Amino acid sequence: MSVPSFIPRFDELRSVLEQSADVSFVVDPNLHLIYRNPAWNSFASKNDAPELASEAVIGTDLRLVIGRDLLPFYWAAFQKVERERVIWDCLYECSSPQVFRKFRMQIQPLSSSGYLVRNNLVVEHPHPPSACVEGVTYVQADSFIKVCIHCRCSMRAEPPFHWDFVPAHLERGLAHVSHSLCPVCLESFYPKEPAR
Repeated sequence: MSVPSFIPRFDELRSVLEQSADVSFVVDPNLHLIYRNPAWNSFASKNDAPELASEAVIGTDLRLVIGRDLLPFYWAAFQKVERERVIWDCLYECSSPQVFRKFRMQIQPLSSSGYLVRNNLVVEHPHPPSACVEGVTYVQADSFIKVCIHCRCSMRAEPPFHWDFVPAHLERGLAHVSHSLCPVCLESFYPKEPAR
């Protein structure tokens, strides 16, 4: 991998990140992925996404993969980091069908330009028994199952549109899953900032 010329001492930073257990990556000022550490590769492989551990992800524009519902939230975070030169952080869930996981994400500005994003595992344990209710359908009118990208609950297809945790809907490769935010997560974790 070539050393980004706009990041002084990148070799030193890379050396530290190569040893870190935090899932970490570096993006350029335009939010294109320029580096991911071995912890990223390991996490991707252990979670049935080996294609994310390949060199093919280098150059990916984060804005194209974050998702429509979360893009304003993360875009505002990167802008805040750039404008105020502060470290921004938040807690988020990134569970698998078998394991509940919560991470702390930090976005920090690099000395000249670009950003370091670190994801530190905070909590990890097996899921409790499923809250899936017999006889309830989760397939929406558009033939998709809507899963909250934060809490991983699935939206019922019929009123009153409750959201239930259904581990089977988290299986990789499950066709016809769309991602959204449930009302509780939208309000609790991604509130709209007041206009300035």
